Order: sequence, then structure tokens, then C-alpha cells
Amino acid sequence: MAKSSEEEEVESLFRSYPYAALYLVQSPPSTVNSHATASSNYNHLHHLNSCNNNSPISHYSSSRGSNNSFLQDGDKKKLHSHEALRNEEKRGWIKYLSFGYSNSGLWILVQLSWRFLLSLIIALFVFYIAAKPPHPNISIKIGGIGGFRLAEGVDGSGVSTKILSCNCSIDLIIENKSKLFGLHINPPFIQLLFGHLPFAVSQMEGGEVYGESDETTIFNFKIGTRNKAMYGAGRNMQDLLESGQGLPLLVKVKLRSSFHVIWGIFQPKFHHQLQCLVVLADKYDKIHRTQVYNSTCISN
Repeated sequence: MAKSSEEEEVESLFRSYPYAALYLVQSPPSTVNSHATASSNYNHLHHLNSCNNNSPISHYSSSRGSNNSFLQDGDKKKLHSHEALRNEEKRGWIKYLSFGYSNSGLWILVQLSWRFLLSLIIALFVFYIAAKPPHPNISIKIGGIGGFRLAEGVDGSGVSTKILSCNCSIDLIIENKSKLFGLHINPPFIQLLFGHLPFAVSQMEGGEVYGESDETTIFNFKIGTRNKAMYGAGRNMQDLLESGQGLPLLVKVKLRSSFHVIWGIFQPKFHHQLQCLVVLADKYDKIHRTQVYNSTCISN
């Protein structure tokens, strides 16, 4: 009866305080019955604890674990969101080159347009590289010097001096090696010099001349002067002619040429500097109607 009474008291105490941890304190056992009683009480407490696993404490612990799990899922979602944002920032302007940026018809049209234009530009550039026209060969040749006359006279102010009149014919020879494109040539700039003194200058007027593809074309230009007062240079020119050594004159020609490839999208340009050294003799060739001369021409 004593044992049953003790168990009832313990059970009543445990139910009154379900959230508290119960400790059983006993005095040191003096007999075997005491050991049995303590063991029995301990087993009974263990049974009560097992029965009360569904107590509010247990529910609290379980609920806390669920909350932790929910917080972890939220953190993972935030982490994924930050990673997606960083990836979007890294992509930068590259995203605008993708069809997936937008599903609108206008966006798809823009994507198709720039891809077509890029492909066209690449194709035209490859064609230009494959069919790039070679450097043209341009040279000059003296066609004749007619009407060369150096005589005594007076200038506009009445000063006595040598008066020069001459006319020089120049052949411009264009060798276009391109089999596909014609050569466009700007009007040349021509100078006729004695030493470093230019006494005749010609800037051809009019439009450009055209050299046919895969052909050699010759254009004729003329440069000259009439009643040009030469002063001291005129006397030197007269002395050289009479000495038999010949009168050295220099003809300089500058011009630019270009090819218009693919409707003028590509225009490779070339600069040409040509010159001829002409040595005049004090003789006149009536058959060819020109002053007798020797010439040497070079091109740069």
C-alpha cells in the first residue's frame, strides 16, 4: 500500500508540472527493499516521460525544427536570386543579342536584321579580299615639244629680257591589271621646270578619266607657256642651247587613282608621282614637228 501511495503522489506531481524536468532524490539505501523501491520509482518515471513525449515541450521542439527548415529554404531562395542577379549583370549587353531576351515580334525582327547585315558585311569583305584589284602601273612619255622659241623681248614694264614660248605634249599610259574593276583617275597636276624654277604649270580641268579593266589606256595632255619673261634664267637657257650640251628641263606629274569596288563601298586609292628629264637640242625636226630632244622618265 505504501508503494502504491508513493507512485500515485509522483504521478500526480509529474502531471501538475509537465514542462519541468523531475529529479528523484533519495537517501542512501540501507536495505534491499530500499533498492527495489528506488528502482521501481525510476522505471515509473521513465514510463511517464515516454508517455508525455507529445507534451507541449515536444511540440515546441518539433515546431522549432520546422521553422528552421523554412528559414533555410528562404535563405536558399535568396541565394539563388542573388546568383541569378549576378549572372544577369555579368551578361551585360550580351543579353541584347539573344532571341530569348524578349518574345515580341519587333525584337525578333531586330535580331534577324542585325544578323543579316553582319552576314552581308562579312560576305562583301571576303569578296573584296578575294577580288582586291592590284596596284595599277601608270607611266608618262614625252610626246613632243613643239613651238619652242627663246627670243629677246620686253616684259610688261618695258624691261628687256628673254621671252619663252613652248608647248609640251605628254602621254599618260595607264595599265590596269584588274580583270573586274575600272580605274578612276583624277585630273593630273603637271609642272615644267628649269632647274628649280617652274615656268609652266597646268592643273587639268574637267572630270576624271577612266581606265578600262584589264587594258592599257593612253591619255594625252599638253602643257606650255607663251611669251613668258624668263629674265636671268632665259639667258642661262640660251647659253646651254648654244653650247651644244643641251637644255635640261624637268616634267613633273602628280595624280591620284582609285578603284570603286562593290558600288564604291571600298575605294582603294593610289598616289602617283611621275617625272621626265628632257634634254633639248638646238635643232628642230620638221618631219615630226618637234624640237629634237632626249628624255628619261621614271615613276614613284
